Amino acid sequence: MVRPLLSSAFRQIWVRIAATIGVIAAIAATWWMKVEEARVPDAPPRIAFDQPVKVGRGVFTPRRLTVENTAPSPAAGAKGSRKLILAGRLENVTGESQVAVFGFPELLPVLSSGGRKFPAPQVILDRDKEPLRQLHPRVAEDVSIVWDLPENWRAQEVAIEFSAEQFKLKDNLYAKASWLMPYPTGVLTARPEGGA
Repeated sequence: MVRPLLSSAFRQIWVRIAATIGVIAAIAATWWMKVEEARVPDAPPRIAFDQPVKVGRGVFTPRRLTVENTAPSPAAGAKGSRKLILAGRLENVTGESQVAVFGFPELLPVLSSGGRKFPAPQVILDRDKEPLRQLHPRVAEDVSIVWDLPENWRAQEVAIEFSAEQFKLKDNLYAKASWLMPYPTGVLTARPEGGA
């Protein structure tokens, strides 16, 4: 009589252990799939002209891309070389004036063409024809992002990659609001217009 009760109890224990192992395996598999999904970053979205894109600590709306023989400002790049100019509107979306609208360290747009990366551009405030020093909150300004072009470069399709920083209300280190973790926000692919 004791023997059938013991075998029944052992059977129930083994069934419960097997069910628990199955549930734990399902939870572990689901968790691992989420981890893998988070580890593989999505490609940044394609953007078009007149479509806003996050940059650093602001929002930039590209308007046109041209190749010019002269810079929009005497302070923009090397003298005598052709320039690739991305004109657009930049707005500071923070609550205070920003010296680092493109983030700190600066996450300026990255230009690539024909498998080649170009040096960092200069950002010119169109109103003053001077380099952008700071931008006040919620005041949209027209700016020109200027790259120097090599002499042998021919007009072809270019890709401009934009990045932004994530705002964190309370960071883990200083327990204060911070702009952290740069991430890609979009790629503008276009062929520049001829210009003057």
